[in-house]
Amino acid sequence: MIIPDTFSRILISRLRFMGDVILTTPLLRQLRARYPEAKITYLTEERFVPLLHNNPHIDEVMGIKLQRAHGESRRRMALEQAKFLYKLRRKKFDLAIDLFGNPRTALLSLLSGAGVRIGGDFRGRGLLYNLRVPLPAQRFDAIAFHQRSLLQLGITPADKKTELFLLPVERDLARTYLQRKGLDPDAPIIGLHPGATWPNKRWPAEYFSRLASELVDRGVQVYVTCGPGEQDIATTVAGGRIGPVVSGDVLPLRTLAAVISHFKAMVSNDCGVLHMSVAVETPTAGIFGPGEPDIWFPYSEADGHKAFFADIDCRPCHKDFCPLNTLECMHKTTPEAVLAWLEQRMEAA
Repeated sequence: MIIPDTFSRILISRLRFMGDVILTTPLLRQLRARYPEAKITYLTEERFVPLLHNNPHIDEVMGIKLQRAHGESRRRMALEQAKFLYKLRRKKFDLAIDLFGNPRTALLSLLSGAGVRIGGDFRGRGLLYNLRVPLPAQRFDAIAFHQRSLLQLGITPADKKTELFLLPVERDLARTYLQRKGLDPDAPIIGLHPGATWPNKRWPAEYFSRLASELVDRGVQVYVTCGPGEQDIATTVAGGRIGPVVSGDVLPLRTLAAVISHFKAMVSNDCGVLHMSVAVETPTAGIFGPGEPDIWFPYSEADGHKAFFADIDCRPCHKDFCPLNTLECMHKTTPEAVLAWLEQRMEAA
């Protein structure tokens, strides 16, 4: 297939999840550099649209509704989907790059009407693309995996810096919020995120609690972040001690990102908040158990980030349950090891 020298309207799709959307931001920067005059639209699930606000490398974000609201009829949902497809088609895209690659996004790429459609060469749905990205013969980290799509356009992938673009007013409001919570943004604050979608990706709550106690003993403020349904674990980590340890609220995504941007460092389980923290340039420690840090932590220690994981035979298994029922991979990483890293970060500041 002959690839045009330029494109006028480009569609990028990555519907899920928070961390995955953030991990596509280096590709957006490189695509914009190659096609500076193109109108670039990003398609993602509605709840992740705010992550891409103010991104100068795209012109528009489209949010798609993936599930029916409580009490919503199938008929109404089908009507909304039909309206969305009509709107998508009217954009008249000439290039579509599908970074998700499930049957829905493959079909959306086709229905977009784009003459050039790039996506993974997956069995069946790969036929809906006319430029297929071969299945990798080697392991790639999550950023490099997405960047392989650029090779189809003759674009050599560059750096892997992820980005979220916060406005000064958002950072100022986050600063005021921290002050209302009793914290001093001008003194070191360490963020702890004890939640995760998979329970077996959660470092033990008592480990986070021990880490918080050690930080308080050193005169350091601690803020415990949480997502929907994670308030109890955040309260457990923060509660029961004397000192400036704050259990945070469930915040909108951009507010959470702005709050994290004020931290001296962040300690997070393997989840979307980890990637958010890196993208706002907060030094980040990622705690890995069954997950694969070589794929899901494509960040450099030289930039202030570090992945913690236990060197045991059964990991990474990438399972949402522990076959041995011990979760040894999570217990082997100690609070003392993470504390030593935090102390180095605070000394380097």
